[in-house]
Amino acid sequence: MIIVSIAVVLIAVLLRNDPVALGQDTQAQPPAVASLPSLSIQAPFIEQEFVPYEKKKKKGTASISGQAFITKGNKEVRFQPGGDVMLVPKSPYTREWLEKYVQKQGSCVVEPSADPTLSKDEKECGLPHHIFALLVNDKRLVPYLRFTRASPTGHFWFNKVPPGRYFIVTVITWEAAFNIPVSGGLAWASVEAEQGEQVANVMVTR
Repeated sequence: MIIVSIAVVLIAVLLRNDPVALGQDTQAQPPAVASLPSLSIQAPFIEQEFVPYEKKKKKGTASISGQAFITKGNKEVRFQPGGDVMLVPKSPYTREWLEKYVQKQGSCVVEPSADPTLSKDEKECGLPHHIFALLVNDKRLVPYLRFTRASPTGHFWFNKVPPGRYFIVTVITWEAAFNIPVSGGLAWASVEAEQGEQVANVMVTR
């Protein structure tokens, strides 16, 4: 009983109203990223399309919440506790990023019999993290991106969101079996919020 009591106290101290631990919107700066190649997107970056989403000047009254997860082939559900969840304003520019990188390249489930010519990133499941970081590394977009972190059960919250259309993107990876070090990929969802609206139960998955 003493050990259990100590554990409960420690957890309470660690989580004491910490919005990050609770999966809430922190309005924090984007995660640090290493030097990466620039995005190859044909759609033009039009500043005016993003102005309504400027996070330092535009404080909306909408909120967006949901759960991020990936379901394995055996129906087991995987989360990414503490993983960064990104709220991305929707535009032709970010839509091309999502379609070209997230949807087409954002998986890293590597089978034992997979093509041996796969890149090191693909084999080690680093590719989804790189794709996520490619957008974060675009300095033109940083003022318009919002971040939070997933709770142990994959739940997340974004508060004071301006009205508009968004993509929600996160990376979910896990240790795999046999000779596969990790598996997983990028999970995403598309959502629209109106002023004052509480958008709940958004499922961010793959």
